[in-house]
Amino acid sequence: MPHHHTEDVMWNPPIAVPPEEQTIAARTRKTRQFFVFLREHRHELVDADFQDTLAHSDRSKPGGQAPVEAGLWALATRWQAYGHVGERDAVALTGMDTRGPMVLAGLGAEQPPCSQGTLGNFRMRLIAHPLDKTLWERTVALAETTGGFGARQLRAVLDSTPLVGARRGEDTLHLLGHARRTAVDRAAQALGPSAEAVVEDAGLGLVGHRSLKAALARAGGEPRARACALGLVLEDVARWQRGLAPPQTLAAAQPPLKEGMETITQMIAQDTEPDPGGGPGGRRLQHHVAPDRRISIEAKDSRHGRTSRAQTFNGFQEHCAVDLDRTGIREVVMGPANAPEYEAGELLAAELAKAPGRLQRTRDLGSMARPRIAHWAEPGGYSMARPWPQGGPRCTKPDFTLDFAGMQVTCPGGQSVPMVLGTPAPFPAAGCDGCALRPQGTNATRGPGRSLRIRTDAPFQQKLRATMQTRRGRAARRKRTAVEHTMAHQLVPQGRRARYKGWRKKQFDGRRHAAVSNLQVAAHYEEEHRLAS
Repeated sequence: MPHHHTEDVMWNPPIAVPPEEQTIAARTRKTRQFFVFLREHRHELVDADFQDTLAHSDRSKPGGQAPVEAGLWALATRWQAYGHVGERDAVALTGMDTRGPMVLAGLGAEQPPCSQGTLGNFRMRLIAHPLDKTLWERTVALAETTGGFGARQLRAVLDSTPLVGARRGEDTLHLLGHARRTAVDRAAQALGPSAEAVVEDAGLGLVGHRSLKAALARAGGEPRARACALGLVLEDVARWQRGLAPPQTLAAAQPPLKEGMETITQMIAQDTEPDPGGGPGGRRLQHHVAPDRRISIEAKDSRHGRTSRAQTFNGFQEHCAVDLDRTGIREVVMGPANAPEYEAGELLAAELAKAPGRLQRTRDLGSMARPRIAHWAEPGGYSMARPWPQGGPRCTKPDFTLDFAGMQVTCPGGQSVPMVLGTPAPFPAAGCDGCALRPQGTNATRGPGRSLRIRTDAPFQQKLRATMQTRRGRAARRKRTAVEHTMAHQLVPQGRRARYKGWRKKQFDGRRHAAVSNLQVAAHYEEEHRLAS
């Protein structure tokens, strides 16, 4: 059956606000300025140039023959993000709430101005090209023209927030069972009726059960029971692999099936280890968590993460660059929960460097783990961050004198040694043993001397400490708390749990919610200007 492509048509909504919409806007302005602002500036956000860009994108995903007004769908994604609802609820609300039809130029229509299927197809189209980035940039441009941002020195704050994955984490047995079940399903699609014969010949007794642990019928709290259950699952997996061994060309010719088999191998390698007392080929559960452990079969990018030493979460981290003066979000980057913050910080800084004007950046302590941060404080830019803490009961690094011109470090007792960035500076035992300040410098027995770790970015750290000793530096540091309020404001509609599976979809969701937050900021400043005039 031939596939019918959906053609884009230009959306030209009226700019003037008719009396019935003025009544809705007057009632809405005090409580929901976002809708009024979006109605008054929709022709700027989705102008002819942007709609032409949408029209030239690939249209192989959406189906049907009805024409699509791409500008309308672009605004519908903003409305959907503001309400934090799916495609079905977004379409339903346009028929029950007059604010959505007012924005989408569908007030008084018998049918909703958008449909669930086309809205979902348009979302996938934005993700594929990636036009969500283009729409995001137009949001920032609109905020600049309405007073939210502006041509000035950009002071950006980099921060992150945890985002729980759409799929829950699984333990080792469930991971293996889920991976094996997925591989069986993909083999059934590739082999057809012969897949049932493979399953029957292999004797897979655990296939088809909704709960793997219920099928095993073992007491999960006992170590011997867990080891026995793991052995049964690994035996079942081995029988499945042997049953699929004859058609070796199938695994190479069918990428989905090959990916399923590789996933099983990955689960075994990351969660188990050879068991010396289990005989040849025996394996046992690892006592330690793998550094980059995959915790879900469906959400393969989801990882273990920490917000503190005691609090953990599973999913992703959403990294944002917030305009410190106008509390608008300038960039969003999505990363796995276990990724260091400095990696996302580098991506954010690369995007912010494209902004006109002099750039000032402030960062959280998590981003300080990268010595490269010192190179960001280059001529034409300014970087403010909290220096690494130097607490402790004995002499700390601020008690030493670091001479970067002569490249030597002097201890509180007056002893000086050469200094090399990135390597420890050892003090000789002959000078430390007879020093009256030795108990304050080290608790080691006499013989070895004190050693002082010198970071690669030590000059930058010293500069930050000197800045924090001034009133102006402390005041500048306190201003960065605005990023926490901005991100909390964005998380009100977005929520702490991801709506979609997959990194790219989460990136899209983060961008559209940040775009809504920017539009709300722009609406706020425009309302202030209106009242002031």
